[in-house]
Amino acid sequence: MTILHMSSSFLNSPIFQCSNPDFELRSIPDDTVFPVSRTALMNSEVFRDMFASCDPEASGGDAGEDLALHESSGELATLLRLLHNPPAPPVELPPEDKFHIVRYDPATILPFPLLLSVFFRLADKYAVVESIASVLRLHLVANAPANGLEVYSFASRHDMDWEANAASQYVLPMASYRFEEIKIIPGVVAYHKLVRLQDFRVKALRELLLGEDIFPHGYGECTSHREKTTASWDRQRKALMGRIESVTDIAGEMDALTETFRDCKTCLKACTAAVDMLAETVRVITEIRVSD
Repeated sequence: MTILHMSSSFLNSPIFQCSNPDFELRSIPDDTVFPVSRTALMNSEVFRDMFASCDPEASGGDAGEDLALHESSGELATLLRLLHNPPAPPVELPPEDKFHIVRYDPATILPFPLLLSVFFRLADKYAVVESIASVLRLHLVANAPANGLEVYSFASRHDMDWEANAASQYVLPMASYRFEEIKIIPGVVAYHKLVRLQDFRVKALRELLLGEDIFPHGYGECTSHREKTTASWDRQRKALMGRIESVTDIAGEMDALTETFRDCKTCLKACTAAVDMLAETVRVITEIRVSD
């Protein structure tokens, strides 16, 4: 089976073609016939069960070579693309900086509105195989940086715990949203989980920042600039402490100090090491789930 990168132009195209058809599906509302592959249709448990119930050996009759469905031709074409040419995972781009923030090529991400309103709905209705469903969930997470609250809410509503947790790191502090926006969260439990996650991350980030010294236990200490460098580090982190939110990039904020130490290799090395340690620990913090 060929795996294609699905751009928005491909998704919007009404054309579906099967190179090796051995069966036909017909859209009842539009009376449109689609030549399809039985093998590809087996990517849906619904079609698999249909074929099993029409097995000529079991029923003593002819299984037939067509099937009529109450789906519009557009919806049916989208479903058939999903089953015949499943989308590839979003393509991860090389990191722009040392913090290794995961970014994806926008051209390889399924558009968010279509993902929710069409692909997940059809995938659920026709019970697509896990290999396809798991890729759709990857596309959901890839949409989280731009749609944090929406992705969190959708994932929570559909019991996608890992995806909800991944999306939560992109949700702004709850006070930043209007009431109408917050209403998208599916219930008190999901809201409470999100509030607890954000509270945990803020506390963890503050504790992490306070505990990260530029010369931990004197390691890598610069004898010439020790006091000045330590004071600069302390000023920067104390100023940052009052501004920390669940989405604050504390490593990136502290990294601004590296320019201050360009004239001293020892201080620069110590600052870089401390910032790298912050970045690594922040990644761990964002992956932690808060128990109920």
